[in-house]
Amino acid sequence: MNDGRRGALADRWDADKWDIPRVARKAMVCAALAPAIAAAFLAIITVAASLPDAPITANILERKEVLLSRRADNGRVIDADTECIALSVGMADAQRDGALRQAVRARSAYGCAPFMNWLETGAAYEPRDYFRYWHGHLALTRPLLSILPYNDIRGILFTASLALFGWFLWRLGVDFGARASLAFALPFLVLNALGYWVVASKAVTWFLAIGASIFLSRRGGLGVPHIAYFLIGALTAFFDFLTAPALIFCLPTIVWLMYARAEQGFEQSPFAKWRNVFWMGCFFVAGYAGLWAAKLAIAAVLLETPVWADAIGRAGMRLRGESDLVDAYWPGLALYKNIAALKSLWAPVAIGLFFVAPFATASGRAAAGRLLSGARLPLAVAIAPLVFMEILSNHSQIHAAFTHLNFAPLFIVCGLILLGESDALIAGEAQT
Repeated sequence: MNDGRRGALADRWDADKWDIPRVARKAMVCAALAPAIAAAFLAIITVAASLPDAPITANILERKEVLLSRRADNGRVIDADTECIALSVGMADAQRDGALRQAVRARSAYGCAPFMNWLETGAAYEPRDYFRYWHGHLALTRPLLSILPYNDIRGILFTASLALFGWFLWRLGVDFGARASLAFALPFLVLNALGYWVVASKAVTWFLAIGASIFLSRRGGLGVPHIAYFLIGALTAFFDFLTAPALIFCLPTIVWLMYARAEQGFEQSPFAKWRNVFWMGCFFVAGYAGLWAAKLAIAAVLLETPVWADAIGRAGMRLRGESDLVDAYWPGLALYKNIAALKSLWAPVAIGLFFVAPFATASGRAAAGRLLSGARLPLAVAIAPLVFMEILSNHSQIHAAFTHLNFAPLFIVCGLILLGESDALIAGEAQT
């Protein structure tokens, strides 16, 4: 592509400035879609809640040690208990409370001990109302548990996760080379990818993050995907168990930026780059927060519960609420807790592989310098999940292994430097 043509395209890209009329039209489309999406979410969860408990109970108990083994695998009981909480949603109350109200109320056992005791003996437990979440995993778990043992479902989740990740890495390898693909794979050697591949309450987050990355790849030259990001945000509210919502935005965005720079054939101005990601973030937040608020609004109508007050109180707890499991709120402590949760082997490996090795050579330091001067936007996107972890300091410190997937984008950037592929985040010219 000649310089004149490239300059003309760049001028046209930047001429619209904020392009408010176009963004407003897209926002109106999203506003029109929102009620239909909320209705579809509610219908899906209601159908899942209406399934009988008996076969689900039998299939969980078929090899109960598989579920309880999660208490040892991650080293944090609370991460195992979240799976029991997730699986118990929709159990016990559906026939008594009605499928619709149970779908909205989302009552659950609070941990593995009361849940397993109820499954085995029928002993009553004090339920927790989890109407703050959509619990989209039920769309997978309850139908599958109706016909398959829990252990088999873990095998299905593993196979699906591996296939999806393999597809993603293959596409990156074809378009950017094997080393770039390897840089995206390396973080998951130390971030307990298996925990996300086989556990229902986490696998749905993995499916969404990788699936969105595949969907947005090879679309960098097709304009800013406003509506796509609104839908990704809405699906995050539906599926994610507050595991890594920031990751679900940031990982696909890094992929989109790589393809945008490779396909558009010209360098956008810094203003245009930041503006585009700003709008993508706005639409993602609108989908995420809007659909989450829709669940609370539905709950406020159907339940005799101070829904909004409870939600606000729980949000405060996630931010800076006191807890016996939280030591303090010094800046960086949430990041430290997540690194510590990698345990004795993987924490040093992660630090050496992503924070030492990439900068140990002159070429690595030079690549880092080019990133700081020419790719501040993808670097900022990679750091954003860590900021999210610090904002939700209580949540991140308590769960740790449940949330350390948020390191993945920054590790990917460091991996690109380590493997000599950092220019994939900087290059702006397509081959002509």
